[in-house]
Amino acid sequence: MKRNGILKRHLKDAADPIWAEPFHDSWMAGEGVDFRARFARAQAAEMAAAEPYLKPGELVIGNNALRPVVTGIPNAFRTGVGVDWEYLQALREERPEDEGKLAAIGDYWKPWMEENGPYLPMTCHASLAYERVIDLGIDGMREHVQRHAECNTRERPERAAWYGGLLITLDGVSAFIEAHARAADRAAEEEQDVIRQVELERIAKGCHHVAHGAPRTFIEAVQLFYLVFYLCGHDSPGPIDRCLYPPLKRDLDNGAVSLDEAQEIVDCLWFKFEEKTAYGTTVGGQLRDGSDATNELSFLCIDAIRRLRLLSPRTAVRWHRGLSRKLYVAACECIATGPSLPALVNDETIIPGMLERGIRLEDARDYTFVGCGQTYPHGRGHGNYEDVIINSAKPLELALNNGIDPMSGERLGPETGAADTFTSFDEFLSAYRRQMDHHISQAIHAVNERRLGIKGRACDFLRSLFTYSCVETGLDWHAGGADYSEGMVDMVGLTTATDSLLAIKEAVFEEQRVSLAELVDILNRNWESAEDLRLCLLRALPKFGNGAREADSFTVEEFSRVNEFIKSHKTAFGGPWGMDIIGWSGAVLLGGHTGATADGRRRGEALADCAGPAQGRNVQGLTTTLNSVLQLPHSKVHGPLVLSLRFPKESLTTAADRAKFRALVESYLRRGGQQLQISIASAEEMQAAQQTPDAYADLMVRVGGFSAYFTQLEKCFQDDMIARAEMEV
Repeated sequence: MKRNGILKRHLKDAADPIWAEPFHDSWMAGEGVDFRARFARAQAAEMAAAEPYLKPGELVIGNNALRPVVTGIPNAFRTGVGVDWEYLQALREERPEDEGKLAAIGDYWKPWMEENGPYLPMTCHASLAYERVIDLGIDGMREHVQRHAECNTRERPERAAWYGGLLITLDGVSAFIEAHARAADRAAEEEQDVIRQVELERIAKGCHHVAHGAPRTFIEAVQLFYLVFYLCGHDSPGPIDRCLYPPLKRDLDNGAVSLDEAQEIVDCLWFKFEEKTAYGTTVGGQLRDGSDATNELSFLCIDAIRRLRLLSPRTAVRWHRGLSRKLYVAACECIATGPSLPALVNDETIIPGMLERGIRLEDARDYTFVGCGQTYPHGRGHGNYEDVIINSAKPLELALNNGIDPMSGERLGPETGAADTFTSFDEFLSAYRRQMDHHISQAIHAVNERRLGIKGRACDFLRSLFTYSCVETGLDWHAGGADYSEGMVDMVGLTTATDSLLAIKEAVFEEQRVSLAELVDILNRNWESAEDLRLCLLRALPKFGNGAREADSFTVEEFSRVNEFIKSHKTAFGGPWGMDIIGWSGAVLLGGHTGATADGRRRGEALADCAGPAQGRNVQGLTTTLNSVLQLPHSKVHGPLVLSLRFPKESLTTAADRAKFRALVESYLRRGGQQLQISIASAEEMQAAQQTPDAYADLMVRVGGFSAYFTQLEKCFQDDMIARAEMEV
């Protein structure tokens, strides 16, 4: 499409930043005002002061050139007050005429942040109930807030200030949208091309309307969705084919839009998602009554992924036995063309896991992904779903070194005994598990304590507006207003730990090839003068993923034990903690801070990249790998347990190849596998891309919970992708 070429060409265009401090100025004017009203007024002032700009060809707009030092507008990893100290310093150098104001900003906010930093909102990924504003419109939401405020403040008048903050925030949202409407008006007046002028006039008219009223058309619904999504941090769009389908269906039914026209709108939205990175979204799956959620919009989303080959949003197709066969085939065909999207996730393991941890059936069926692929009760969750990230190999290092981290020399764990004191593997395994459990509990406790400290000292009006039950109960998102409070522990590299434990069991305690103390010295020297032993531990001893009964059984046992230990903890609001292994750049990053491990891995190399076998360790073929991974507790974990696979594109060239691929994937899901992330790239192709990157600019790979253009990755991540086992269908 011609428009798509224009949008792609201008994808990374940005207007020159405009410096102003509406949040700071409003905040300072509110000295002595209740902190909830003070924050809401400052945030709304910043929304109203937006400096929107439009790009060529856009049908869906949403960009802001305003760049303050102090902001109350969230991003995907921060809400509350943010201060850009580097920008402040740059402005002081660039604008000496404004030194007085800039110095005053620094003098005020530095001590404020030092005092209040521990109580700033702790948040990250969320899938918010954007369908609420699409259904009600901004004015309808205002009436919704007022109605519940009247009911809930009669007996609890202290909640009036919080409800007032919600209303002020909605005023700011309306002002932000109106600013975009005015920008479109100005662009239309200046446009020379008649066709584009008409488009801009329609954009302006639509924005003027949705600044207050519920959208009347699909394009207005998409525009309202995107602008609110932008304001809420440009995070995780959630179940987009459910959220935006009702207005599309109305337009299709009354002939106001064709599928081709709707596809163009979806493409425009996809480019907006890519501009600033949008995280987890899902298509397909089930509706709240259990019926298949597939609709026309589901196919438009998959088609946008296939043709545009963009990295965002990080989309998954929710599979279940009743899923539209046509959608399943379309998703697999899309993967086979190489965009490494969508991921495939299994309703039939995730929904039972959600039920087990107390989520109502209808809400479980309504789940979506956030972030890199964490499961989330759409519009009803509290918790950032990347609360705790554990380097699963570090507790093993600590057990080998009596609680001391050999990489830093610091004590990071309890004293569990020197290496030469263990007389059996069971004794050592107990020490390792004590280190692991200490590591996990310490991290969970820190998160819970911070969340309790935040309660009553910070508000998030945007998340509260778009999370079910907050408005209805009069409780902020940070005060327990959401239906479900959950915590997530991402166990990065757990397979590295289990493979290493097995190597210690066999080489040290059973075969006595080396003493444990000698092994510790060798590992801390990064295998210096012990390459023969390293290769033996790497290649001769069993590894998870190859059908070896002992290796698979031990790994399953440890995965299950860690999961159950995590589940024994509660969140600050009494909800469950759970385990996930999503696979992301952390496998490489955390590996860089981890010494050599007994599975044959060298110091600094990547940890296992997913819940499956560590990179290159599965050498018995695809079927054996799948059979091993299927033994893991897929329906018991918080989710997800990800298996990353890589196929050369040559293995999927014929219709017969792709049919076999679809059958293989569906077999894995039917047998209970939870999630598949698939790259279509051979080691040979990636090595060639390292040598001539310009010739492989569109080569896409699945790093873990996100996709990337291979040539844009740092070499350490490229090498990690190449090291992953290459499968044949």
